[in-house]
Amino acid sequence: MDEAAENTIVCSRCGGVNSAGRFFCYTCGNYFAGAENDNGINGSVKQEQAGTLLSAPKAKVLMPGGAEILLSGTPTFIERSNFDGTLPRDILMSISRQHLLITCDNGTYYIQDYGREGRGSTNHTKLNNVDIHNKGRQALKDGDRIELSLQPELMLTFKLT
Repeated sequence: MDEAAENTIVCSRCGGVNSAGRFFCYTCGNYFAGAENDNGINGSVKQEQAGTLLSAPKAKVLMPGGAEILLSGTPTFIERSNFDGTLPRDILMSISRQHLLITCDNGTYYIQDYGREGRGSTNHTKLNNVDIHNKGRQALKDGDRIELSLQPELMLTFKLT
């Protein structure tokens, strides 16, 4: 990994390039999981092993309505703000601010029902119709279906690219 890439964070929501150590994307406001001083959620991105990031397969999460969140191995939150302006308010408010966290270790992506301070989201997450609330990290496979807040309208699909 070259020094320039090591000193930047690419936003998974908008693709904006940000300085390492930022908590939020300068372009869209997306929260960066694993940013410096995040109270140890996952340690800093700089502390991630370069080999893990380089070996991470390219993947994406397909959102309702066709939007995509690109994954590159860095910790990524799926959160309420990902759906702003696309859902009715009652459904939008059922999604936690940091609803779920996607991480990658040794080439395998994992999902965790995250919620406030990692205690689990208020309205749960299902992975392939199984509730994963407070069950820790779960491995993701190509084609897995992720349902937020027990709302069929909030069905996401994990895809390896």
